[in-house]
Amino acid sequence: MYIIYVKNYKKKIMYLSLIILLWIAMFMAASMLIGQTFAYNLTINDYLTFSCPTKYTIEDIFINQNIQANTIEANYNISQNIAQKFSTYKSMEGQFSFDYPTAFELKEQDFNSAEILYHIGFRDKNRPIHGFVQVWNMPYSLDEFLAKSKSTSTQNYLNFNSQSVTVDNSPAIFWNYSILTNDNINYRGLEVFWKKDNKMYRISYFVPGNLWSDKEYETFWSIVKSFKTF
Repeated sequence: MYIIYVKNYKKKIMYLSLIILLWIAMFMAASMLIGQTFAYNLTINDYLTFSCPTKYTIEDIFINQNIQANTIEANYNISQNIAQKFSTYKSMEGQFSFDYPTAFELKEQDFNSAEILYHIGFRDKNRPIHGFVQVWNMPYSLDEFLAKSKSTSTQNYLNFNSQSVTVDNSPAIFWNYSILTNDNINYRGLEVFWKKDNKMYRISYFVPGNLWSDKEYETFWSIVKSFKTF
């Protein structure tokens, strides 16, 4: 006597395949969830921070050794979008006023000179950026003064540009140049000169080349455009 068992192998194979597919789907879903939830946070010298999924490999990191601490400002691009605050300096005796960045500090200096009547120096409290505002007693022409100043200058000019502008409703000369100091440091210089009632007014602004940006150009012209005589 024979006993015959009939087994439905196709149905078992189908169930087994569904279980395997379900495990694969669960594994992939878990991997995606973990990849989105967990990430590396990388910070480089407090200047750069970013995150990436853990499944990525971080390699080939390069940091230029020529970069020095005083040439980098954290969040510099962000600070450019913030309106710069200005304060007002007013000289009642000299009868003039101008605005300057609040982050600058001012210092009046007496040259005991018959030509330089007023000298107000200013400098950035945190960076080697500086300049000054001067009032001169000048009975001769502005062109004569500037020609003599440039011809007798000992500065090592890398480039030099001069153009006519208007300051305080008066014709003025704008100098825009770069110089190389004896210490082999590149400086950008911006200056304006103009005459009014036998007085010459001069505003100068100097920035190290490695700190130069369009923002410094705008700061200079904000000071110049704010200058008023009364």
